[in-house]
Amino acid sequence: MVEILCPHCEGEIELDDDAKGEFACPLCDGEFEWGMDEEDDELDFMVAEPLPSRDILYQYTDNPAIRITAGSIFASIMGFFAIFMAFPIILGGLFVDALEGAADTGTGFGAIIVLLGIAFLIFYVTGITFGVLMAKGRFSALIVCTVFSVIGLVGTIVGWLFSDDPDAECIKYDDSFFGQCIEYESSMGSVPIGGIIIWTLLIAMNASLIIVPQFRYQFD
Repeated sequence: MVEILCPHCEGEIELDDDAKGEFACPLCDGEFEWGMDEEDDELDFMVAEPLPSRDILYQYTDNPAIRITAGSIFASIMGFFAIFMAFPIILGGLFVDALEGAADTGTGFGAIIVLLGIAFLIFYVTGITFGVLMAKGRFSALIVCTVFSVIGLVGTIVGWLFSDDPDAECIKYDDSFFGQCIEYESSMGSVPIGGIIIWTLLIAMNASLIIVPQFRYQFD
């Protein structure tokens, strides 16, 4: 038992040791609370206590070798295509144009080939430029290089689909006397596997630089 003084009449009151709550004084019928202050203080303290933060900040180190290597690879591949694809097309177009001029055909087919080669050359030279900017850490250049890689892959596949296959095997002939072929089966030898692999790897490389936070940190 514990003896306390009534806050109203100051008479002595006996309560149990674990008594808590509101009570009425048996002497003056005045109501008072007992044993509530400590619990309230503890509750207030628990509510006011800040919760530990779960936010985790990662500080990535600057590694220029990542962007320099990626940009150099992209620019080098673009340069390779410019030399071994665009220039031969331009030279071939000039040769055809010269033959047309000598034969006085006036078809202009050689000029069309030259313009096509110049368009390829502009595409690849632009890719070289943005590859250098990507090596310098420009994030916008990385986006452009990724778009160029997708265009290159799509162009390679479309060009293969609409091109003639010299190694195609005839699988169906007509009923004429000469038996002309009316259906061919495309050979796997005409599939531009090398180009598809190169463009796919470039897309994967650039996409990883955009998606992976540690790589993305290397660009402005």
